[in-house]
Amino acid sequence: MVTRLKRQLITPTMMPILVAIVVAVMIITIGEILLGLYKSGRPELQRVELWFGTLLALAILGVAAFLASRPAGQLGPLDRDVVIGKREFFAPELPPVDVSVRNGPLGTVDDITAGYMLYARNGALARVVGIIPGSEEFGRRFRGFLYAQGVHGASDELWIPYEAVMAVYPETQSAFLAIKGDETEHFGWNRAPASMRRGEHRNHFPSAG
Repeated sequence: MVTRLKRQLITPTMMPILVAIVVAVMIITIGEILLGLYKSGRPELQRVELWFGTLLALAILGVAAFLASRPAGQLGPLDRDVVIGKREFFAPELPPVDVSVRNGPLGTVDDITAGYMLYARNGALARVVGIIPGSEEFGRRFRGFLYAQGVHGASDELWIPYEAVMAVYPETQSAFLAIKGDETEHFGWNRAPASMRRGEHRNHFPSAG
């Protein structure tokens, strides 16, 4: 309920307010810079730099208004709904988790193999492709990583540390993570572990085929 309220009401309301604040800061900043650069002792209405700053701010707003008024399909990359990430900003919520996947006795992370479905708090997130040996990331040691392929718009490749797994159900080949589905990029799980980027352990890298 809270997530739906945020996506359908709070976010659409706050975005225009935030944009207005950013524009106001830009205008004030430009004006203050020009005031600091030019001091003539003239009245404010006769100061050229103030008029220049005002016209520059209006020009920026004019360009933004022109772009916003263009029909869909005429702005190329600017028409995309999402600039960073693959999930649309107002995309529907992930399908709810079927209660049947929690059947059977609890297992451990060591039970997870290729084919397991990984679930975030708000729905199915990815399917495990293989297991990656652990490594040290930013001064912290991880036991291992689940190399997985995202579903429902999640990243094509994910490297999820064992420590993120909250519960495992071997009977239904399901594992639950202690995150929401939109937090994978925030944690950097859409990038290979640093040890693999340095060329180490490449012989352990599973084939997605």
